[in-house]
Amino acid sequence: MTRFVAYIALAPALGLFACHAKDEPGSEFAAGVPRASTVAMAVPGSDTKALTVEGSSYALMGQTAEWYLTTRAVTGTVNASALAVGALVKLVTDYPATSVTADSAVWGPWQGPLDPVEWKVTITRLAPHQYGYTFGGRDKHNPSDAFVTVLSGTHSPGLDAQGNEMEGFGTGSFTLDWNARATLPQPDNNVGTANYTYDHMGPATVANITAQFRQVKDDSNPGKLVDVDYAFVQNPGADGSMDFLYNVPANATSAGGLGKVRSRWLWNGAGRSDVTVTTTDTMLTYTLSECWDMSYLSIYKSVPLSTSATDNYGSEADCAFPTAEPSTL
Repeated sequence: MTRFVAYIALAPALGLFACHAKDEPGSEFAAGVPRASTVAMAVPGSDTKALTVEGSSYALMGQTAEWYLTTRAVTGTVNASALAVGALVKLVTDYPATSVTADSAVWGPWQGPLDPVEWKVTITRLAPHQYGYTFGGRDKHNPSDAFVTVLSGTHSPGLDAQGNEMEGFGTGSFTLDWNARATLPQPDNNVGTANYTYDHMGPATVANITAQFRQVKDDSNPGKLVDVDYAFVQNPGADGSMDFLYNVPANATSAGGLGKVRSRWLWNGAGRSDVTVTTTDTMLTYTLSECWDMSYLSIYKSVPLSTSATDNYGSEADCAFPTAEPSTL
């Protein structure tokens, strides 16, 4: 399973300032950036606050479904990027801006005593109810250097019935650039970029989130850089789905391949995953399906190329979604 860490450390900067009231400088731009919950993918039973990646086990009938756990783990992996967005939002909403004009606000440059990088956040009103933002850093020992942008995006907040901007809802996109972060002092071990788009205009609207990770490290294949796509849809109080790609690692008997997964679920938690794997050595395609009940227990599994009873059990008619639906990613 491919795993990524998408956290840009802001704690040293955040620790420098006291909280402020909503009427302090820059507070009118608070709705100009997305909240972590705006861009977080969540399957039933997951904890979007934890933003952790869990391991999965090989499920037998009556045990927690393997592909439910895998889908849940993937949401944790992708949601790690929301930590960076959440840190940006905390900076913007908890502390007064350093400078404010009619259409922009700047926080910083700020630095911690042990942080080699000083940071700056800029939010600009591009049009009514449309904002652009950048989060950049530079070596604090070279104050003449230009700021390097490591996070940037646009955001249009959702509007309530009175036409007021709502915090936590909206549509937009953002890019996390680990390659840019690597040019600053003390970078982490991440490379590549992550591009997100999202659309969740209010509590009664459908949430659509897509993410494209480009040339990032694959924990399953050290030294290899991969591209990975994710697509998430959640209907309010109804069904949802998540599509994702993953790299199947090679072993003694297989050269590995590319897996495509489509997971769907009902609001009560019952769901289904349909998996297709195309091998890199023979270009053959293998399929797998698994269904789980509202307690996330495996009730049906089908692995057509296997004759094992642990790979094939249950009745497909008992699935929340009784028909296979492969991913189109």
